[in-house]
Order: sequence, then C-alpha cells, then structure tokens
Amino acid sequence: MRKELRNVIRNRFFQIIFGIYTVMFLGGWGIGHFEEMREITHGVNPFWWAIVTMTTVGYGDFSPETSVGRMIAIFIMYGGILLTALLTATISSIFVAKRIREDKGLEKLDVTGHIVICGWLRNADILLDSLQSLSEDKTVQIVLINNEHEDLIASIKNKYRGLQIRPVRGDFTRETILERANIKEASTAIVLPSDSPEGGSHPDEKTIFGTLTIKTLAPGVRVVAYITERENLTHIRRANADEVILSDDFGAYMVAAHVAEPGVPQTIEALLDGRSPSRFHRADVPAEFVGKSYTELFDHFRQKHGWILVSTFSEEEHFGIGEILASDTSALDVFIERKLTEAGRSLTEKSKASVVVNPGPDYTIKKRERAVVVL
Repeated sequence: MRKELRNVIRNRFFQIIFGIYTVMFLGGWGIGHFEEMREITHGVNPFWWAIVTMTTVGYGDFSPETSVGRMIAIFIMYGGILLTALLTATISSIFVAKRIREDKGLEKLDVTGHIVICGWLRNADILLDSLQSLSEDKTVQIVLINNEHEDLIASIKNKYRGLQIRPVRGDFTRETILERANIKEASTAIVLPSDSPEGGSHPDEKTIFGTLTIKTLAPGVRVVAYITERENLTHIRRANADEVILSDDFGAYMVAAHVAEPGVPQTIEALLDGRSPSRFHRADVPAEFVGKSYTELFDHFRQKHGWILVSTFSEEEHFGIGEILASDTSALDVFIERKLTEAGRSLTEKSKASVVVNPGPDYTIKKRERAVVVL
C-alpha cells in the first residue's frame, strides 16, 4: 500500500494536478480573506475566480481591488500559466510516447479484422505488393510481427501506402506478443519461416509452434502457414493450420513447365500477378444458379462479365486435426493434441476448402459454393 501511494505521489501528472488545486485553493482563500466583503468573496466565487484566472480565460465577472488581492492575482496568473503549460506538455508527451511505442511495435494495437503477418522473408514484399493490388478500394490493415530493423519497417510502410501497416516487435511464438497484435480480433494470420532462424534451428519449427500458439489463443482465426520442407507437412497440419503452402511444390513445377510446356508458366505468372488485368478472382455464385449446371454458370459469367469460370469451391465441415493424427501418435502428436484440448479446441470442428476444377458440363452447382474466375 505504501509503495503504491509513493508511486502515485511521484507521478508527474499527479504532481501537476495537485499543484493546480493547491494554487487554486490558496489563491481563492487569499482573495476571500483580503478582499473583505465584496461579491468576489461570497461562497465559491473566490475559487471560481482563481481557476478562471489560472487558465487565462478571464471572464471578467470578478476582479480584485485591494493591493494585496492584486498581488495574489499576479501569483495566481504566473502559477497558473506555468502549471497549465506543464499539464498540456505532460498530456502531449503521453500521446507522443504512445505513438512512438506503436511505431516501434512495443504497444498493444487496437485493430480488428486485420491480417497478421508473422515472421519475415527477404521476398515477403511480394506478398504485401499482391495484397495492395488485390485490395482495390478496400482498406486493408496489416500487422507485422517480427524482429526486423526499424529502418526496414519504415521503408515498408513508406512503400505500401495503400495498406495500413502497423508493426509489433517480438517473437510470434510468444502469447504476449500475439496478444499485443490483438490476434483474437484478426481475420487471418500468415506465418512465414525466417531466412535466418535463431539458434541454428530449422525455420519450419518456428512456423509449426507459431501456428499452434495462434490456434490455441484464437481458434477462429484463419491461419495460412508457409513451410520449406515436405517432411514437415504432417506436423503443420497437426498444428491445425487452415491452409499450408509448401515452397518447393510450385517452384519445382514451374521449372519443369518451362522445359516441357513453354507458355504455361508464363500464363500462370500472369494470372497470379495482382496487378494484371487478367488474374484469378473469387466471385459469389448468384442464388438462381444453385441447382443448375456448371455450363450454365460458365455461360453466365462469360456473357455478363467477360469472365472465365475456372472452378467452384465450398467449405467442408468436420475436417480437422483428428483426421490426420496417426494411430501411433508420437510425443509431438500428444503434445499438440493436449494443447488444443486445453484451449477448448475440437479436433474435428474446423472447415477446409474443397475445390472442384473444371468439372464436367453436367456438374450441378451446390448451395454455399463460390466461384473462382479469370477476369
């Protein structure tokens, strides 16, 4: 109790407020005592006059007439100007310090519906470039969690002005850092492996544990995890990542396609370019086409918008970690399952996307399906 009281007394804001009230009461008492029986001395009038004088408002409804009263007024004026200036400076410094801490990624962010990017790759700016291109007129809030230098973060914010980028400094596998990024209110978390992992560990290890931590804290947040080696695919799925991107899959295919099928990789690159006028785009299926054939929906998009229907997709319920855990679970399996259970996370409650690419013409469009088209 004494320690808390001592901390309050030492607080600069408390000291200034105490000084303002002290000057107000002393000045009011002095005016009430030395101005004799004038209106300024009645009731709370002397204290009202004192605070009005201290803040330099000066309504002019009262004024001292005695020499002593005027000396007291001079004391109140100078004391009020000094204390008011100190109060203004203190309040301003609080907001400035908060802003500086936010810019350095040391303050908890008040954002919702944002995208959290955990970790950083040397080519991660391609991700931000695509997000900026695909966002169009929508405001996209990005929170970056990493330990990169402040100059890099500043250059990223300056380069991608179309995105609202806010940094959080720290290790994204720690709960306190994720809470600082307000992970529970995020829409999506993207977990990237580090180019230079700490302590010589494999970069996928941090991705796996980061995914597990996010899913433990915020089960409803959609997690997209990027791993570098196929042997870790089972582990990242056991951590309940919603989507997994394996770095060597696409790269290997593109290299082979350049040799075996020239023209195909160039087309893919154009379709994946967020700035290209002809690119992949997700579209809603009009309600009147539910129950109709794929061909009818294809013709509708082509004739009305000039789009090419590529695929449809839907969310499959009851597909989760329980379906991929091996029967002879290892210690890591048991650990992941226990952590998810402690967090109240069902092993079969998360939905996944089921994609149907270019089906037969008689394929029937189902309820809640959406479309992927080429603009």
